[in-house]
Amino acid sequence: MRSTFSLLPYINRSKTKADGTTAVLCRITIDGKQTVISTGIYCRPEDWNGRKNEIKSARENSRLREYLRITEEAYNEILKSQGVVSAEILKNHIA
Repeated sequence: MRSTFSLLPYINRSKTKADGTTAVLCRITIDGKQTVISTGIYCRPEDWNGRKNEIKSARENSRLREYLRITEEAYNEILKSQGVVSAEILKNHIA
């Protein structure tokens, strides 16, 4: 069976920490079912490029790209071993 899979990194501007940074979150969507997971990466809202879904800092952006790559690999691994993947299964596998 064919499934749809997408990852969307974004920031929650309404929840900034005292130092002015906010968490970079990742929305995982599989077959229309969504779940959100924190990437563990923080940036200032003015350093976030919403059009490209990336951080202006090269170091932090490379960490984000690595996180997304690992998540995609986990999705493919679960799909091969179990044959079916849900957003919650992937979230629990990553966390």
